Parts: sequence; C-alpha cells; structure tokens
Amino acid sequence: MYAAPSGSVLVADLQGARHGHWGEVLAIAAQQRSLAGLVIHGGRRDVAELAALDFSVFARHVTVVGIGKLHTGAFAVPIRVAGATVEPGDLVVGDADGVVVIPAADVAGTLESADVRVTAEERALDALRAGATTLDLYGLPGEAKCAEADG
Repeated sequence: MYAAPSGSVLVADLQGARHGHWGEVLAIAAQQRSLAGLVIHGGRRDVAELAALDFSVFARHVTVVGIGKLHTGAFAVPIRVAGATVEPGDLVVGDADGVVVIPAADVAGTLESADVRVTAEERALDALRAGATTLDLYGLPGEAKCAEADG
C-alpha cells in the first residue's frame, strides 16, 4: 500500500482466502495515502465502518473468520484475480454492479465508447419519460406482432 502512487486502485490476489485481509484500519491508512480503492480476491471485514469511510472495497468475501496481515507479495506486477488479468497501469472501475478491468492500451477507446453509450441511454430515458415505449425505441415487435408469434 505504501508503494502505490496517489490515486491508485490496489488489486490484490489472495486466491480467494476467506480471512479478513482488509478492514477499517487499512482503509484509513489507504485514504491517508490518497489511494482510490481496493479490489481483493480475498476477504474483508468491518463492512459498516468501510461504508462510512467512503473508501471503495470490492472483495470476494465478507468474513469474520480471522485476519490475515502477514502475506508477502509483489507490487506493480501482473496478477490474475477471479479469472481477470490485471497489469500495472490498467484502469480498474467498480460500482454496485461489480468490477471491470480495462487494459491500459484500450482505455481511450473504451471511455469513448462508454460516452457514446451513456449519451444514447440518456436520450432513451428522455424519450421514455416523454411517452415512447421500449418497443418503439428498440424496434421490437409490438403487442399485435407478439400475439401473432405466440398464436
């Protein structure tokens, strides 16, 4: 954690271990280092405390089975976490739906595509609010056509 540059998301492969490797103490230490968050293929604890800290932690497990603090590791090396390869410099993004890893070489194109998709979705939401249907928006068969297909 102390070797990571400010703004980094730490990604740790603890091979799915069920111990609570991360909790409130480490989250506060990470915030003091201006780290952006953690993705851990292992366990975390202190769920309520982490939520109150506004420090994003995405973990394989929530556990009170014990703590694990004495794991040696390597920093700034490629790792595999839950089937995804993460290289130093990759963009790691997480929200309530999950985590995605975008290879560094693909970040610009992916962000551009995401902007296009967000704009299209905003237009669709505006149209729905104005009375359009998803059938109209996506060119899906209408009710009559669906009834014919079912009959």
